[in-house]
Amino acid sequence: MRQRPYAFLRVGSRWINMTMVTDIEDHGERLTIYMASDMARLAGAKDPSPIDVARRVSVEAPEEVEKIRRWLLLHDED
Repeated sequence: MRQRPYAFLRVGSRWINMTMVTDIEDHGERLTIYMASDMARLAGAKDPSPIDVARRVSVEAPEEVEKIRRWLLLHDED
């Protein structure tokens, strides 16, 4: 049984906050991971207004693709 949730997953040389992942496209041997990040737009305004920016990461290493698929299966809520 899992004692605590693991939100960060190391993929290659970067850490991915899996709670910020909005979508994952499966292209067979390659996964495309889309993440949302909140940013503040400061230019031209006195008050910052938040905007959403989508980031995209492609994962092609077979061991990393399997690692992400395993993580998704372990953390599936439905």
